[in-house]
Amino acid sequence: MLQMGVRCNKKYTGVNVLNIILIIGFYQTLIFAGIILVRKQKGVSDYFLFGLFLIYGITLLLGYLELYNRTNDYPFPFLINSSTPVIFLHGPAIWFYIKSLTTQNFRFKSKYLLHFLPFLMVVGLLFLNTYRLSAEERIIMERTEAFKEHITFPLIISMVAVFTQGYFVWGLILIRNYKRRIKNYFSEISSIDLAWLRILLITSAVFYAGTSLLYITDYVFRVFSYHWLQSIGYSYQAVFILVLGYRGYKQGNVFSSRRVYANIESLNIHASEANALKDKDKIFVQELLQQMDIQRPYLNSEITLASLSEKLGVTPEYLSFILNSKLNRNFFDFVNQYRVEEFKRICREENTRNFTIMGMAWDAGFNSKPTFNRVFKKIAGMTPGEYVKSLNIK
Repeated sequence: MLQMGVRCNKKYTGVNVLNIILIIGFYQTLIFAGIILVRKQKGVSDYFLFGLFLIYGITLLLGYLELYNRTNDYPFPFLINSSTPVIFLHGPAIWFYIKSLTTQNFRFKSKYLLHFLPFLMVVGLLFLNTYRLSAEERIIMERTEAFKEHITFPLIISMVAVFTQGYFVWGLILIRNYKRRIKNYFSEISSIDLAWLRILLITSAVFYAGTSLLYITDYVFRVFSYHWLQSIGYSYQAVFILVLGYRGYKQGNVFSSRRVYANIESLNIHASEANALKDKDKIFVQELLQQMDIQRPYLNSEITLASLSEKLGVTPEYLSFILNSKLNRNFFDFVNQYRVEEFKRICREENTRNFTIMGMAWDAGFNSKPTFNRVFKKIAGMTPGEYVKSLNIK
């Protein structure tokens, strides 16, 4: 969070703790950035993840140097408030990572440069208020907290709150839209739906909303120590980097790690947007349903829109069009509806009485317990366990 000085005549208690937090966080960014850099078969999203770690690393390093300044009589006065503008690169860095992760063929566009305007604005504001001053004037301003009397201080605090929250919400929207798109192609998405990143963004939004409120409260009532506020912010940054580094490395990019034989961006066709079906389309629907009933391709847990369309001799785009416009379902819901019915059929067979619930789910085509439980409850209105009990199967 924003770090623009500490109260004068205050003894720094817990400085060693903050030092440790900053050092741990900084080294975490170096380690994760290095791991990403040496990774084989890197995708575009990996380079943005690498850049994100560099930005967080620079923030933590400057924060450490600012703390060193305050506790050692300001040997580097030019570093006063040096970390503040970098905070405005956090949001764009996260956005670029999520955008490249959720876009099938990501390309950098010139309009994306607008993301850096807040950073440039804050650099300009701080130049007028701080950077253009002499070393002696900058030291006095920080020691006496004279910067609080300038309109720049509340303006930057407000900008941090607005832009930080804005990028978290924007990231959540990107992930939601991405999940809708991949449901039109994959029948199993638990490993690629970015649920972990969604939870991390929600947690971060709540945390930074609370922290921003503390900064605003302190500005109005002067009740908190800036050192204490900084410790909270940096502690969360260290946790954020740890989670993002571990999960980000494991996540990879679905579009670079799997072959996707269709333009997912064009598959989201709704019935309200489709033209009336022609006779050939109605015939194809009958063939499709026949194929699902007789050949049971849904038993293949890795089935995708492309593999099913190949069996049917049509393009993925055409199959998606039929599913969305005629059957009013995306590919994910269409296939898993059959898997749920298959599970119910298996449950009723005598020779499966000793099977486990998940054993029967595997046989029905599911390969993920979370997906099976969630889909079954959505379709059947009860959990798999409740359904099995209703059949008196032990």
